[in-house]
Amino acid sequence: MPSKIYLVTGGARSGKSSYAQKLCETLSAKPIYLATSKVWDDDFKERIQKHKDDRGDQWQTIEEPLFPSRHSSEFSGKVILVDCLTLWLTNFFIEEDALTSAKEEDSKPGSGGSAAADRALKRIKEEFEKLTEQWDATFVIVTNEIGSGTHANDNITRKFVDAQGWFNQHVAQKSERVVHVVSGIANIIKGPNLCNDKRNPLCLPSRQQSDEAKMLDAFLSTRPMMMDSKGYFLVKVDQKRALIVVSFMSCILNDEGEVCDFNGVKISCCNGSKQREATEIFEGRTAKDITVKIFEQWQHASIVSVGHAAYIGREVQKAEDALYSGTFFQQN
Repeated sequence: MPSKIYLVTGGARSGKSSYAQKLCETLSAKPIYLATSKVWDDDFKERIQKHKDDRGDQWQTIEEPLFPSRHSSEFSGKVILVDCLTLWLTNFFIEEDALTSAKEEDSKPGSGGSAAADRALKRIKEEFEKLTEQWDATFVIVTNEIGSGTHANDNITRKFVDAQGWFNQHVAQKSERVVHVVSGIANIIKGPNLCNDKRNPLCLPSRQQSDEAKMLDAFLSTRPMMMDSKGYFLVKVDQKRALIVVSFMSCILNDEGEVCDFNGVKISCCNGSKQREATEIFEGRTAKDITVKIFEQWQHASIVSVGHAAYIGREVQKAEDALYSGTFFQQN
C-alpha cells in the first residue's frame, strides 16, 4: 500500500506553496519540509531563508536535491511537504548533463540531448517510486505548470518543459488528490470518486433504503442507555471556527460529596447564567481527529465504557457531516 499523495500545481506566484504549507500544518503539528533545491545564488538564498521564516519552528527541514528516499526512516507517520518537483527535476537534468547536451543539439541535431533528458526523467520517476512506496507517510507535493505559457524557442527549454509535463502527469496519476492553484484560489481537479470504487458498484443507496436507515436510527435512539458514572460528553459544532468541540463533564464526587475533577478539586456548577465548567475540552476538524484525541491520547480515556465510546464516535461523525454540509447539528 503506497503513501498518501496530494499534488499541488500552479504557475509562478500562484499561491501553490502557501496552500501546500497550510495544508500540511492542518494535517500535522510537526510536518517535514523536504527541500529539493540547491542554493544557486544570493537571490535564491534569500528566497530560501524567507520560506524558512514563514514556516516557523514546528517544521523539520530536510535538504535533499536528488535522492529523498534515503531519508524514508524519518518519514514514517509524518506529513512531508516536497517543494518542489521542478527543482528536483532540474537537479537530475544537471546530473545527466541534459542541459548541456540539449544546448549542443541546437547546433548539432542528433547529438544526444534527447537521450540525456530521457535518462533524467527515467531516474526521477524511479526515485519518486522509492520515495512513496512506504504506506505510513503522507506527501504534499508542489510542482509548476511551466508548459502553460508560450512555446519555448530553444531546445533546452523545450526538453525540460516536456520532461516536467510528463513527470507531472506521472505524479498526478499516483495522487489521491490534485489541486490547481490560480491567483491564490485552490481548485480541486482530482479527488476520490466513490462511483469508481468496484467494491461499491451502486454508489448510493436508494431513497427507500436511505429513509429506512433513518427510521432504524430513530428507533435505536429510543433504547435505554447506561450512563458512565464518571461523566458524560457534550458535542457541539463551531461553524465560525470550522471545529467540532467536545466537552467532558465530570460526575466524579470527592470525599465531601462535591462534583470534582480528576484531582478532587470541586467544579463550579451552574448558578444564574453561568454554565457548569467542563473538566476537559477537545477540539478537532474531523470525527477521527476528535476520537484520536479522546480515546488514544487522553490520559483518562480508560474511564469511558465501550458503549459510551461507540456513542461518542457516532455523534462526532454526525457533527462532522453537519459541519461540512452547513446543516444543523443536535446531539442525540
